[in-house]
Amino acid sequence: METDAQLIHRILSGDDDAFDTLVRRHQRGVHALVWRKVSDFHYAEEITQDAFLQAYKKLSTLKNPHQFAGWLYVIANRLCINWLQRHKPAMQSLEDTPVEEIEESSYNHHATEQREAEGTEHRYEIAEKLLSKLPESERTVMTLHYLGEMTAKEISKFLGVSINTITNRLWRARKRLREDQELMVQEVLGSVPFPINLTENIMRQVADLKPTPAPVAKPLLPWGAFGVATLLFAMLLGASHQYLARFQKPYSFEAVAEPTVEIVDTAILLDIDSKPDVRNQGGRSVSTNKNIGAGLQSAETPLVSDTQRNSLGPATLQWTRKTDMPTARTGFATSVVNGKVFVIGGNIQLKRGEFGDISASTVEMYDPETDTWEQKANMPTARSGVSVSVVDGKIYAIGGTNLKTIQVPRGYSSESEELATVEMYDPVTDTWTQKADMPIPKKTMTCVVNGKIYAIGGWLTTNEKPHLETVEVYDPATDTWTTAENMNCARCSAAIGVVNGKIYAIGGLGSPPIQEQSDLYLSNVEVFNPKTNQWQEGTEMPAPKALHTASVIDGKIYVIGGYFKEDMEFKKLATIEIYDPTTDRWIQKPDMPIGKWGHKTEVIDGQIYIFGGGPATSVQVYDPRGTP
Repeated sequence: METDAQLIHRILSGDDDAFDTLVRRHQRGVHALVWRKVSDFHYAEEITQDAFLQAYKKLSTLKNPHQFAGWLYVIANRLCINWLQRHKPAMQSLEDTPVEEIEESSYNHHATEQREAEGTEHRYEIAEKLLSKLPESERTVMTLHYLGEMTAKEISKFLGVSINTITNRLWRARKRLREDQELMVQEVLGSVPFPINLTENIMRQVADLKPTPAPVAKPLLPWGAFGVATLLFAMLLGASHQYLARFQKPYSFEAVAEPTVEIVDTAILLDIDSKPDVRNQGGRSVSTNKNIGAGLQSAETPLVSDTQRNSLGPATLQWTRKTDMPTARTGFATSVVNGKVFVIGGNIQLKRGEFGDISASTVEMYDPETDTWEQKANMPTARSGVSVSVVDGKIYAIGGTNLKTIQVPRGYSSESEELATVEMYDPVTDTWTQKADMPIPKKTMTCVVNGKIYAIGGWLTTNEKPHLETVEVYDPATDTWTTAENMNCARCSAAIGVVNGKIYAIGGLGSPPIQEQSDLYLSNVEVFNPKTNQWQEGTEMPAPKALHTASVIDGKIYVIGGYFKEDMEFKKLATIEIYDPTTDRWIQKPDMPIGKWGHKTEVIDGQIYIFGGGPATSVQVYDPRGTP
């Protein structure tokens, strides 16, 4: 089968039959997208025709024919926006439709043939109502899948995002709808008659058109001037040859080039629905590693020391290197009390041939003012994946995993047990106190709102689907646990941030629809309001990821690093993305020097301290106020 690029080459050579093939290949996807935007099948047909006609006329201006699908999406989307601005129909919002009506319709949509004929229009309304309950990104993917009959791979190419993201969105949409509701949406969208004469109507109009010829570049210099310039260049080259011979070494094909990278600190607003994922965007640096453990040994771009920083003047650089952590560890936790950072628990590496517990109980305190480390009292229970939160100057270590390696006939394996343990550390007395256990043993993510600790989601190995959506609330004043409303999406290894009393759960790993499938990497954002005990959706991250961090500065959430798995490879991310809860928008910042995952971040005096994540003992400081 010919590719889009090959068909476009034939079209520009005068073969209109190739455009017929191109239309038939993409017409269902475009029509489904347009219908999704304008909610009218008749107008959708007209706009779809216009989209293809515009594409035909401007085909010669497409610089990369391999990106035709995404280019066509942009044209169709722009036409929909223009149509909506012109029409703005005054119709009753589907949000006003009672939920009871949806429930009844979704449960009883298998009506008799007589009543089904009468209720077709009503079924369309109910299906649209169900779709309207989904976030825009999931709604679009569902429509393209069921109405446009597009596979995840085709949708990925059409929207310009990864297959992983499309799969995530389909899974989340199905999870929000009950099985019978999804079946109704599938049946209604699948039964929509596709305009039979769409291709013929387009090709009839194409016969009267010709693609706009590509602009022909004019010569930069007349031939006479070009000859003079060549002569002048030769003279200059000859005159400077003696200096080149003196200072320039002979070129060697064995020499290793040193690339120069210029980073421009310019905020880029990301429109998630219409722009590619960051993994496909130019200018982003993503380190690839096939083995997670090997990531701890990866080479690191040298960072600037404090001495170098001071010699360049204040606030001229964004990155500085600090004294390494005394203990190499992964899966640890950090917290800040009185300007000091406490590094707690985690996994340590055993010597070759050794077996047993690898979970650590050690606690080390870092003083940013002196750039020094100090050993503190060990945690009573050794564990990794522990989550810590601070209330009234006390550190609460919650949950986690006891992990050990065991010898097996052909090498070694590991055993893990999730813990419900809660222990409180007092930095003043350097002592630990046992507290009431969590209701469910798990690895979890915690944060503090109004003096209470919220344990959000997490991981429990013994569950059929280990990712959790539960939310449990610990009150240090009474040493008791209660429950709150579950998240819409089960997740672990997410980033949690608190802004203005609201909790933001960002990304992480979720459970796949089929147990045998690998974990799903999430990009969605859920916002919890403790006052109303309700979750709602926020704008998705630019790309799915897990084991990233969230740090809050001036009411904005800085999401740093993380990793995802694609094509059987783990990819560490060096990304820094800022989420603004006020505008519900994401901003992209220049990358870190290297990718990091499993690291921890803490904010001190407006700067973000990054601990571990590769190399395992590294401590780096990111100053958002500096310039690269």
